[in-house]
Amino acid sequence: MKKLKKIPAFKNEQEEKIFWETHDTAEYFDISKAKKATFPNLKKTTKTISIRLPSEMMNYNFDQIEYVPIFSDDEIALLDKINQAIPLDAFLQNKNFIEKFGFDFVYTSAKIEGNTYTKAEALTLIEYGKTAGGKNFSDAKMLLNLQKAFMFLLQDDCTINKFKIRTIHQILADELIDDKEIGIVRNRGVLIKGSDYIPLHDPITIEGEMDRVLNIYHTIQNPYDKALYLHNNLAYLQYFSDVNKRTARTMLSLSLLCDKKLPLIPQEEFIVLYIDGILEYYENGTSTKLKEFFIKNYKKIYHMIGGVL
Repeated sequence: MKKLKKIPAFKNEQEEKIFWETHDTAEYFDISKAKKATFPNLKKTTKTISIRLPSEMMNYNFDQIEYVPIFSDDEIALLDKINQAIPLDAFLQNKNFIEKFGFDFVYTSAKIEGNTYTKAEALTLIEYGKTAGGKNFSDAKMLLNLQKAFMFLLQDDCTINKFKIRTIHQILADELIDDKEIGIVRNRGVLIKGSDYIPLHDPITIEGEMDRVLNIYHTIQNPYDKALYLHNNLAYLQYFSDVNKRTARTMLSLSLLCDKKLPLIPQEEFIVLYIDGILEYYENGTSTKLKEFFIKNYKKIYHMIGGVL
């Protein structure tokens, strides 16, 4: 069992708030020993309220965070074969690969989010810093933030914790959401476009679930299950007010890199499969389509690089 860090003494509530926004609670508390709290002296409110939701609306499912093996033995063997054929060191040391697949990572991830830049416009922006006329600033900024996040992955020290997730979010959300909401747990409810799923809304509960996701993540042995588990549940938890899926996809690749595996580079032809898969996970808790998305992208990279190495 790892040694827990000592919580410092805080001068006031604001100082404590700032501290917990930049530190991982899992390094200070043993979550496994948490107990349900009761408040017997609290008095019930004298005002009754009622909230009516359609029966088909789906609330956050706490059981969904539990780990269930994702990839079969045959699928793991296939992914291992691809990694053996394309060693990570050879991939990272090839400038052409980094430029080509770095662009794919940026462009496809942005298109998943509805970015309106064409490939030519995105390439011109990244290569020459020239924005496309008539396009929103947010589209350009999204692409530039994704580019910065991809380069961050290649230089990272490979620690996966809450602070790292917040750091990735700070890079991806820069100038796209309110500064006060960047890199911190959201304190308001959110709804998911295209889905009846309703995420948690209480920040304390969200923090606890983030800690649980990370604790479970670090117990998973298979690197592919580990990475996809993290992605799926970061997206499901919706820890931040926005930019959650981008953060989840970036963390997926970081997890793979930390386990000496090729990053997942999403390809444009599989965007619909990804969106179907993320909605499937939100509503059913199954990873069938996201697993298919993972394998198809890995195979596509293998076929592209196979003729070059």
